[in-house]
Amino acid sequence: MTLALAEVDFAMPEGAASRSILRGFNATFNPGAFVCLTGPSGAGKTTVLSLLAGICLPSAGRLLHHAEDIGALPEPARRSWRRAHVGLVFQTCRLIDVLTIAEHMDMVARLRGRADAMSNGLRIACKLGLENKLENVPSALSGGEKQRVALAQALASCPSIVLADEPTAALDETNALVVATTLRDFARESDAIVVAVSHDSSMIKTADHVIALQKS
Repeated sequence: MTLALAEVDFAMPEGAASRSILRGFNATFNPGAFVCLTGPSGAGKTTVLSLLAGICLPSAGRLLHHAEDIGALPEPARRSWRRAHVGLVFQTCRLIDVLTIAEHMDMVARLRGRADAMSNGLRIACKLGLENKLENVPSALSGGEKQRVALAQALASCPSIVLADEPTAALDETNALVVATTLRDFARESDAIVVAVSHDSSMIKTADHVIALQKS
């Protein structure tokens, strides 16, 4: 099932006026491919992710998932669609202070109703170099380790769409390459749509496709 933005306009309110971020934007994302969004600050990279997630709505145009116009759905239906299909990785890691890494993966299994999510999440966490941290809570982790936990959590339930905002921002070159290859491999092995915003050279080189956005 492809995911597409078709003829999308998006404007950001600025006081009494608004600033155009996207105009007539078109992009189609295919299963099995890892796509990297890059470009200068203010070009709309994070906006594109938010539109693809159905979190914000375009001023004009459509968000299509297998020909269904997700943007036309009411908010409760969009939330249900996200819960069923989308794994999100935000720039700010949204972890729960009292839960260990292992317990975060167990939480995914319970919330998504997938018994295999815990084992999937732990396997991915180990692949990301966290095998000795599984019983640690977030306060005992570095910023880069938290970022990798958030990624493992997003992938644990094997979503068909993964949207990641700067997932290597807090990582060194070695770990950034591990994250990039993990996203590429997940896309191919799970036949998933994976879209990430990044300026990281490892991400850009590893991606199957790169979309360079420009300021309007």
